[in-house]
Order: sequence, then C-alpha cells, then structure tokens
Amino acid sequence: MLPAPSREAGGYVICGFAASDAADIPLAFNEVYGRDYLNPLVYDPEGFAGLIASGVQISFVARDSEGDFAGHLALAFSAPNRRLVEVSQGIVLPAHRKSGIFARLMERAVNFARHELGAQAVFGTALTNHAVSQRVLAACGFRDVGLEVDYVPARMLVREGAAGPSATLVQYLDLGRREEPPCHLPPSYAAWFVRLFEGAAVAGQRQVTRATGLDRRASLSERKDMPRFDMARLLVHRPGFDFWSLVDAQEGEAESSGRRIFQVLISLGSAEGAAAVELLRAWGYASGGLLPGYLDGGQHVAIMYRSFQQPYFEGVKLHSESAEQLLSDIVADWQQAERLGAELRHAFVEEPAGQDLASTGLAGSAALAVPPPPAPAKAASLDAAMEMLGLGGRVKLANGGMDPVEPDSAEKEDEQAAEHDSDAPADRPAL
Repeated sequence: MLPAPSREAGGYVICGFAASDAADIPLAFNEVYGRDYLNPLVYDPEGFAGLIASGVQISFVARDSEGDFAGHLALAFSAPNRRLVEVSQGIVLPAHRKSGIFARLMERAVNFARHELGAQAVFGTALTNHAVSQRVLAACGFRDVGLEVDYVPARMLVREGAAGPSATLVQYLDLGRREEPPCHLPPSYAAWFVRLFEGAAVAGQRQVTRATGLDRRASLSERKDMPRFDMARLLVHRPGFDFWSLVDAQEGEAESSGRRIFQVLISLGSAEGAAAVELLRAWGYASGGLLPGYLDGGQHVAIMYRSFQQPYFEGVKLHSESAEQLLSDIVADWQQAERLGAELRHAFVEEPAGQDLASTGLAGSAALAVPPPPAPAKAASLDAAMEMLGLGGRVKLANGGMDPVEPDSAEKEDEQAAEHDSDAPADRPAL
C-alpha cells in the first residue's frame, strides 16, 4: 500500500516510498547514525527496496520544497499479530530538525495505520538516549508500557558517545479496534501490570491467576538469536511440561555465546503463562513490563529477562515522570529478582532435589510460589511441577492449570481458602 502524498507546513511533502528514494535512504541514515543503525538494510538500496516490495513495512518519506530528502519513518509488521504495527526507522536530517516534520511523519503514519490498515494498535521502541523520539510518540498519544533493557550495544552508539548499552522504551497506542482476549496476571506483577494496561487505555478481561501447573503438552516457542544486539530471545506461546529444560538449555546457550541479555517473552493468554512468569521471576528473571496485543488474537506478552551483567540503568534517559516511574519499578524488580534468584540457585545447586524450601530461609510466598528447575536431563512432569508449586487442595483445570480469580475477589478467596483448606499456606500472596 502506497501512502498518498500530502503537503505540509514549511513546504514539505510526505509521500510513500518510491524507487527514486532508494539511493537517498543510505545517505540519510549514514548522516544521522554513521554505519551503526540497528537494521543494516537501510544501507543497501536494493535490499531496502526489496523490504518495501515484500510488504514487511510501509515507508513514509519527507522532502523539502526543493525536493531534498528531509526525513523517513516506517510502519513495520514486526509482531506475530499483524494488526499490531510498529513505528520504526524514524530519522530527520540535521538541517531539518526543529521544523516539526518528524511529528508530521508520525501523525501521518498513525493515521495510515488507523484508517488504511485498520490496525488494532501501534507501538514504538524509542532508544532511551533519544528523548525527542520519546516525546513525539507521547504527543501522539503513545503510553509507556515496558523497557527492553540493554537492547542496543554501546558499540552501535559510538557516534553518540555512549558509555554503555541503551535500553529501548516500549510505547503503545491503542486504536480502539483490538480484540479482548482473556489476560491472566501473575500475582507478583498483577497490580503493576494493571497500572500499565490502564495507563495505556488497554481494555479487556483481566484475571489474577494463582500459582498453577504448566500445560501437559510440550512447550510451543520460538527462539531468535540476535548477536548484533548481544541478545537472545525466546518467545513462549505455551509453557509446557518441558518448560524448565527448554529455558535451562536456551539460557545456557545464550550465556556461553557471550550474549548480555536472555529475554523471554511469555504469553499471558493462559493460566500457565502466568505461572511461567512466576517461575522465571524466582529463578532470577526480572520483568521489563508488557508488550500488549503482541501475539495473534491480541494476546498480551510479559517481558522477562535475565542479564548476565549488571544492566546499564544509569544510561537511561526518559521523557517524563511517568516513564521515570516505570524505570524505577523495573530497577526495583531487577534487584529483587537478582536476590531471590541467587538464593534459590545456590540453595538448589548445593542441596539435593526435594529440599524443604523453609530451610533455605526464604519466607512465605517466595518459597511457596516458585520451585527450582530440575536438572536439565530431567524435564519436570506436570505432577512434579504442581507439587513443587505447592498446589495442595486447589482445583485443577483439565489442562493442568488452576481456576483464575477476578482481581476484586482475590482477598475474599484468600479468606475462604484459609477457613476451608487446612493445607493452603496462610501467607499466600494477595493483591
């Protein structure tokens, strides 16, 4: 689909990408980023033209009154859910900054996504050393929902003098056409995730889901190694009986390959997904927030990650107090996950399997909600996983999960369980 030309203030014209633009794209990105831009195809005229022709992205090009190249922005179909589109590759040449053309490119792209593509939502991942990009997205109604920690290596930011890797801020704009699939919130993150959803005006059913077993079937996942970014990613659509061995193997491979970050994206579309988030948290994984509507059917995703080095949080520069609060929450969660993960990993490496969790010195919900992963050669059966999760007395669903509860009934359920279930832990976490 080719965006129609539009005349803008100051004599600028915004058009869809044409073959005649191909030679200018590499020159423009080189002027702004040198040779370090995230997608190397922007330096290859034929490759970039092929990207457009394949339908993977739709590009908008801005030129001034003299016909000179001024800026570029793309809508990319980067998510499994093609009705969620990403704004990316946004640049404005130095001579045209402060002209307002970047804001107009963004407005054109969002309107095209809304009216021509019929998209459910749009998201962007602005570098956290680019406050201007963050502010432009915010001015268009995007809200902060997550942070991809240490996403861009320092070697790709040499021109900007970065002292460490840069995170990317996930900003999300709901266009009001989204499906509303069930969303299962892990108890440890339920209040935080609800705030993120509500702050971004994401509608839909949400339930706090208690500790649960994993799916009886094998995990359904996709792995992506990203050596240019010092990162490996595992997208988990369905966490199954082999979840522990899968994560253990992929984490080990990422660390041995010299990756800085191992990121695990977990679908929140099932009770098992909520359980998998809790399991990862206790094993030293922290949350970077959410990717709403990322999967087919509009299912939401929790961003979980394990950093093999201390994250470079001090280099994160954000556009607003709300974004700073998001960063504060993410830093606090990383610190807590690091402590809990270190204690559990040490305890279960040193002690035999089946050790009483109380003897590790971990109190209450942390000890009860999260089991150690088994040795890599012994994938946990569903029954074993449920036993480690401390599910005594709770009602199983047919697929191995547990009955969800509504957020406003969580406290009442705890009181009833304490009265009628003598095996239930008295200090089980509640919202």
